[in-house]
Amino acid sequence: MEWTPCPLCGADEGKKLHQEGDYIMDRCERCGFVYQNPRPSVQELWSSYQNYLPVGEEEIEVWGMTMESVFRKGAELIERYIPRGKILDVGAGYGFFLALMKARGWEVMGLEVSPIGARFGQERWGLTILPIPWEKSSFKEGEFDVVTAFYVIEHLPDPLAFLRGVYRILRPGGMILLRYPHTTPIKDILSLLRIKNRLYHLPFHLCDFSPATMRRALEQAGFKRIKTLIGGFTNPPDLAGRLAGLIFGNLAEILYQLSWGKILLPGV
Repeated sequence: MEWTPCPLCGADEGKKLHQEGDYIMDRCERCGFVYQNPRPSVQELWSSYQNYLPVGEEEIEVWGMTMESVFRKGAELIERYIPRGKILDVGAGYGFFLALMKARGWEVMGLEVSPIGARFGQERWGLTILPIPWEKSSFKEGEFDVVTAFYVIEHLPDPLAFLRGVYRILRPGGMILLRYPHTTPIKDILSLLRIKNRLYHLPFHLCDFSPATMRRALEQAGFKRIKTLIGGFTNPPDLAGRLAGLIFGNLAEILYQLSWGKILLPGV
């Protein structure tokens, strides 16, 4: 484990916010960013992600079905702005999203630190998925039209460096699409109710972005036209999970539309 200043503003003014077992999330007193401190070292993270994804074929298919609606909505959103082009998916998992984009006529490439996931995508769909972390990639400036990262940025030790790197490899007018959890408001409520939980998914989640801190990070990285949307809901295999996703997902969408995009319910 290692101690760290705020990954967003660099201040060493973190104050303990929540604790799950031995792991602590701080809130930066200067900028409000929520991050894990202390946190696992880069080497510890790399080792843990080697076996992060399930290996069973049935588990893999369930994972694909769980994310199917999210990926489909992501594809539709991208194509509203950029009909076709070259896309990079960071944290590609098993390659389900890249396979969808390939079928829609895109030139696709992925990064995935889990060799299990990278190999599955390569063998099943013939995808180019490099089994390396983002930090070891070396793409050319302006190489991609779109870069996506579903449930990735909360795992990164330096999210601001990641966003700056993405900005560099996007062509002018290119697009980044991020999906990330915003767990802290739910944690706050459960703490008041004294309900124990592990919603932060520590130690794997190193930070928790809010719409405000994400906007700040994107602006610092150089992005100009920034929009926060309700990204749809996952489709878990269990009935309770599906019902919860359906109810809260639709509620989030309704509130978002009625408030003209001002009300964004948190999610995990």
